[in-house]
Formats: sequence, C-alpha cells, structure tokens
Amino acid sequence: MIRMISICLCDPQPIIHEGLRSLLEGSEEFEFRASCEALEDAAALATAHQPSVLVIDRSFGMHPLLESLALVHSQLPDLKLIVWAANMSDVECFRALQAGARGIMKKSISSKALCHCLRTVSNGEIWTENLYLLDETPLERPRNRPLTPREQEVAALVSKGMKNREIAEALGIATGTVKIHLMHIFEKTGIRDRFELALQGLRLKAGQATRSEGKSEPVWPNTIRRTA
Repeated sequence: MIRMISICLCDPQPIIHEGLRSLLEGSEEFEFRASCEALEDAAALATAHQPSVLVIDRSFGMHPLLESLALVHSQLPDLKLIVWAANMSDVECFRALQAGARGIMKKSISSKALCHCLRTVSNGEIWTENLYLLDETPLERPRNRPLTPREQEVAALVSKGMKNREIAEALGIATGTVKIHLMHIFEKTGIRDRFELALQGLRLKAGQATRSEGKSEPVWPNTIRRTA
C-alpha cells in the first residue's frame, strides 16, 4: 500500500493554491489538505490539519520566513517544512535549512522534481535542487578517499555555517590552513564548494536524527560521497 503524503500550503497567491491542488488531485500518493494566504496563519493551519509537509512561500520576506520556520518547527517538530521561491541565494537557502526547513525548491520546478521533493522531505531527508541534480547525474569519476580527523572537523564546522575565520579560531589554526583543508576535502570527495559541503552536513544530520533522536550534531564519517 502506498503511504499517503498530505500537503498544506502557505502562499499569498490563491492561483498558486489552485495550481498545486490541481497538480496533486487524484494522486494515489499525495493529498492537498488545506492552504492559507498569510504567513502568521501557517502554524495554526499546520496544527489544525496535521499534514505530512507544509510548503511556505519565500515572498513573505526572508526575516519573517525564518521566524515562521523556527516557530512552526518548535511547535511541530515532526512536521516537514519546504520553502519554495522564485529565487534564493545560497546563503538564504542555508539559513532556511538551519531554521527548520528540510526542502528548498524553485517555483519553476518541474512536476516530477516537485513530487520527488515532497517524497524525499516526507521521508525525513534534505532536498534542494542542487542535491536532486547530483542524485540524477552521477559523477563520471566518483571519489571516496578518506578524510583526515582534522578534515572531518573542518567539514562539520562548515555544516554549521561557520566562516573560514571562525573555523580557524575554533580549531586554533590559521585561516590559510582552513582553506587548504577545504581544498583537500573538495578534491577527495568531488564536492564542488562549501555550500554543497554544508548541505551534505545537514543531510547527514537529518539522517542521523531520523535513526537516533539523541544526536544533535552531524558526525562526519572519514569518507563522504558527493551523491547521497
């Protein structure tokens, strides 16, 4: 039997509500349960309808969005949150994930990718377009070389959103040394940049939290892959 994934939406445009409802209507896997047009109603909407996933639009503004994500996540920790937007910078994306979102998707997303996002997030995993494309397009030359203990520490701190200077101060090393460690991490894993590395850390943390509620920090293995 297919597990039904229920969806609620918070978006200021009624036509978007109808579009998503129409897309999911008749699906054996997804159910569009309810929607609201005001960000301040998002928590009440989720509490009343208890969906598997709540999708919130970014157009309410980044600061109000982050506050809402944190509020809903604190009140309903098991609810999976997705932000969708016309555009979001890497920094905004990462801040939303840190605030409690588990998915980031563009409004130009294909129906196939949207369903993949809803399915992935409902299973407790992290989803962004970057990681979706990585899953769909494997590396020509996969890399899986062991990370040193120091490289694992650097990777873990990057996943917390720390800058090179902050990492250097935390580990008692030079900023230039942090850059060298990052260069080695990218070379060994095939990961392209620190944002992708941070996303992998959040993904790892989400997976560990699913298996054990007592874990609060990602524990980096000595080998990590670009694709999950």
